[in-house]
Amino acid sequence: MNCPRCKIPLSPYNLKDLKITLELDRCPDCGGIWFDKGELQKLDKIIEPAFFEFRRTPGKAQQMEALYCPSCTHHPKLEKAEHPRDKKVIIDYCSTCKGIWLDKGELEAIQKENWLITIGKIFKWLTGDESTQS
Repeated sequence: MNCPRCKIPLSPYNLKDLKITLELDRCPDCGGIWFDKGELQKLDKIIEPAFFEFRRTPGKAQQMEALYCPSCTHHPKLEKAEHPRDKKVIIDYCSTCKGIWLDKGELEAIQKENWLITIGKIFKWLTGDESTQS
């Protein structure tokens, strides 16, 4: 399987996060990661509070470039969507195989959350504000 950006072969990458270990495919050149169907959802609820968030994600122009599915044999064009937790992260997903491509830094961006936001969510939960509970 080749990188949808660089067109070079993806390398196996073991991601260990808390109790989850996933074998993913990562580009050795650009650092992007391919998630097969259901793999990103296993990591999606992990939030790491941070005092300061230093984003190292690609710019909007690069995020909007057309990419093609590295997994499907006919390589359909990947769809674009804002990540529900972080609107600045544009994920690329295949509507055929349900795989997801994240550029370097995007996984970290959707997992990190400013401490003030985390404290605010906890406070609203403790006070019973139903609009923030999921």
